[in-house]
Amino acid sequence: MLLSFAMMATGGVFIFRGVGVIDCQSVSFSRRFATCFENDFGAIPGTIAGGALIAVGIVLFFAAMARFATVR
Repeated sequence: MLLSFAMMATGGVFIFRGVGVIDCQSVSFSRRFATCFENDFGAIPGTIAGGALIAVGIVLFFAAMARFATVR
């Protein structure tokens, strides 16, 4: 059950960070999780990185909800 809570929290963090980087010109993943650049210094365009982070967050969140549904 604790793992499900951690997955939900991680999914929420990914979703909110994805929304935060979607307006960036480019994004680089580093020790600070995701660094937003206003120029082309990053590795991935912001819309792609933001969409990917949101998608991973949604998958983690709903996987945790499915785990809650199967806990006895």
